[in-house]
Amino acid sequence: MSKLAVHDLAVRYGKLTALAEVSFTVVEGERVFISGPNGAGKSSLLSALAGAVRAAHGRIEMDGDILSGLGPEAIARRGLSMVPEGRRIFAGLTVQENLMVGTGMRRDRGAVADDLETVFNAFPILRERARAPAGALSGGQQQMLAISRALMTNPKVILVDEPSLGLAPKVVDEVYDRLTDLQTLRGLTMIIVEQSSARAARVGGRMLLMRSGRIVADGDATGFAARDLLTEAYFGAPT
Repeated sequence: MSKLAVHDLAVRYGKLTALAEVSFTVVEGERVFISGPNGAGKSSLLSALAGAVRAAHGRIEMDGDILSGLGPEAIARRGLSMVPEGRRIFAGLTVQENLMVGTGMRRDRGAVADDLETVFNAFPILRERARAPAGALSGGQQQMLAISRALMTNPKVILVDEPSLGLAPKVVDEVYDRLTDLQTLRGLTMIIVEQSSARAARVGGRMLLMRSGRIVADGDATGFAARDLLTEAYFGAPT
């Protein structure tokens, strides 16, 4: 059984169609990148999976349970958590208070301390700045905090929207190193919107290429750079 399955998903904003007949499956433990030009529907897809926007039609399943129609909190309780574009940390709270926000819905309270130690080990700067206001962190540190906050919900599936946005290449490398380490450590299934297909190829995994609200290609991220699929996804098939 697939960990996550999407069937004929459509999302509309008024008369604008953001997603049209999107279907794919993700197996447990897989790392899937979603790439494509601006306006392709990448963020709308993640938002629909997380329950932040309502689908016009279609079905989303995780472990065979239907997520379609559920709100973000109900979906998070079932084990799917999202790191939104732009981090959206609570700037006025401390780093540790931000992390604890992610634990409010958990029933396994005894495991929270162990998970906190896991994220502190993954991102030592968060331990150092635990009592500092989150708004005082650098952009890269805030991205680490946003990832860690999502992990504190104890997810099975984690969605990450544009983790490299606005960050220096060296910082992006560090974020991805820690993200992939945590995926292995926690056995996570991961879906990442990544504008840089070259970076996705370097990190490795599967890639879905989107254009105009549809998936136009699906395959190994490392193989796309040597083919014409990236050009087709961004500019359309040659006529």
